Amino acid sequence: MTTITKTTAVTGFTGTIAKAASEAYRFVIRLVVAQRNRRTIMSLGEWNDQMLHDIGLTRADLHSALGTSMLEDPSERLGTLADMRNRIRAARSIS
Repeated sequence: MTTITKTTAVTGFTGTIAKAASEAYRFVIRLVVAQRNRRTIMSLGEWNDQMLHDIGLTRADLHSALGTSMLEDPSERLGTLADMRNRIRAARSIS
């Protein structure tokens, strides 16, 4: 028995347009997610300092994360800051 497989590749001008549309779509999705996360981080500003401390953050962390470009996802920066602080706490508790 013989199996025939047919694949079509998008090439030329159509391929270029498809690639550009795909990249534009991914950019818009990243932008929407970044803006949603920015609003969420802004709402953390309503928390008191003790509540922020409980989740491993400071008010300065919020300001630092929100200081990033509007095109960047601030939650990545906030996660990095919280992780660094937790590692420092863990290292201090050992010594």
